[in-house]
Amino acid sequence: MMRFKMNKNILALSLFSAFSLTTYAQETATVSDVDLLTESINISTDSLENSALTQEQINKLDETTRILLADYQSTSKEYESLKLYNDQVQKIINSQIAEIENILFQIDELDRTNQKIVPLMIKMINGLEDFINLDLPFLMKERQNRLANLRSTMDRGDISTSEKFRLITEAYKTELEYGRTIETYRDTINIDGVDTSADFLRIGRIALTYLTTDGSKGGYYDLNERTFLKSSGSIKRATEDGLKIAAKQAPPALIQIPIYKD
Repeated sequence: MMRFKMNKNILALSLFSAFSLTTYAQETATVSDVDLLTESINISTDSLENSALTQEQINKLDETTRILLADYQSTSKEYESLKLYNDQVQKIINSQIAEIENILFQIDELDRTNQKIVPLMIKMINGLEDFINLDLPFLMKERQNRLANLRSTMDRGDISTSEKFRLITEAYKTELEYGRTIETYRDTINIDGVDTSADFLRIGRIALTYLTTDGSKGGYYDLNERTFLKSSGSIKRATEDGLKIAAKQAPPALIQIPIYKD
């Protein structure tokens, strides 16, 4: 009886021990699973955070790449534009260099030409002066001033040879034009030692007559005598008519001008 009771106690102790071990094992297993799950969650969280950081870095890198690409494309376009501009500028420079070389060549040629044309121009001015001195003495101040200006121009270095030559030829053209025109002008004339105001009538280069402004005296220039002569007859009357026609105080009409004598 006592033995049975002892066995019964041993069995109860064994069952208690087994239950306790099972409970401990379950508790131990539960704690381990929680730790493992927590660790897994932490790992997943870290992975997500790392993934988010990596994605952010990728996004930044992508944005940087787009910016660099845009800068590259813009720089490429600017380079092409600058290249085209530089090519055009180079063409202009080449053209200017060629033009400078041509100008230098022309200067050399001009220096050689000046050695021939400058003496010619001086002779032309001298010839024009002789012609004026032998011509009818009309507008003498104007014509003498023109000659003086030509001589002054010849001494100036800031005026080209071509311009000097043009001015001389213009003076010749002006003198030639006098031979084809009729003109009236007012000037002074010395009559009996007195400078007197008079109106002059020039008909080409064939006649130069005058009438004093008070109408009292008239005359003409005698090419043979190389002086002005008085006239109170037909020349004076013709001069009066010519001056009226020129001043539009009379209708156009033919007038007769005896050149050298009354």
